[in-house]
Amino acid sequence: MSDLKFEVDIESLSRELNIFKEDVMKDVQEGVSGLSRMTFEKTKELANDELGSLSELYIEQLEWNEVDPTLWVVTLKEPALWIEEGRKSGFMEELLRGKSAKQGKNGKYAVIPFEHNKNPSKQSSKSRELAGQIRDELKKENVNWKKIETDESGSPRVGRLHTFNFDIPRLKEKHKTSPGQGVAVYQIKDETGKVQKHIMTFRVISEKHREEGLWNHPGRPGDKLLDKAFDWAMDTWEKEILPKIYEKHK
Repeated sequence: MSDLKFEVDIESLSRELNIFKEDVMKDVQEGVSGLSRMTFEKTKELANDELGSLSELYIEQLEWNEVDPTLWVVTLKEPALWIEEGRKSGFMEELLRGKSAKQGKNGKYAVIPFEHNKNPSKQSSKSRELAGQIRDELKKENVNWKKIETDESGSPRVGRLHTFNFDIPRLKEKHKTSPGQGVAVYQIKDETGKVQKHIMTFRVISEKHREEGLWNHPGRPGDKLLDKAFDWAMDTWEKEILPKIYEKHK
């Protein structure tokens, strides 16, 4: 995990204002609590603005917690640390450390879901290209990309509706399975009871793929969003929140 920590020296602040620490404590706590929440939201904003297809994963792994009345922490959990800190090229071992990973007779493995009809802004250029190819193949099968399919009574059908094996050219990356194999169409009720359509494929990564040269990442620099959010928090504290505290206690 990676934590964003911002510390305030209340002792020094109370001496500078020439008032008792207890008198300024409440205002500082309220200010830092509000700032920590604002910083959490700022980090999500940066993720949406800068990460493209990786923003969803990053935001899912971002947390804001009150540890005690004087300590609030913004935390990025391990599955998204490679986005924050960067990663070397090579085998995508981080996928075998997720919650979905299991122990098999030949080592660890994980089933990785790929949703092809999600918002294009949440997809990489290669994912958008593949989604377009799958959409074209589904059209040939008279399967609508977005429209909810219904039964004879007009009620939405729920569950796995279709499975196809399409002849889609392999991507440049080395994979055992063609990207058009095992395309499945699901309709599932969400938390509100609304039926959503999902176009999915599922692929398996295992430890043996390391030696086979599969599931290799080309490498990438870190985006350092927590550093950017920290700089924003410092600037906000010094220019907005702290002056209000000074003004109140002068």
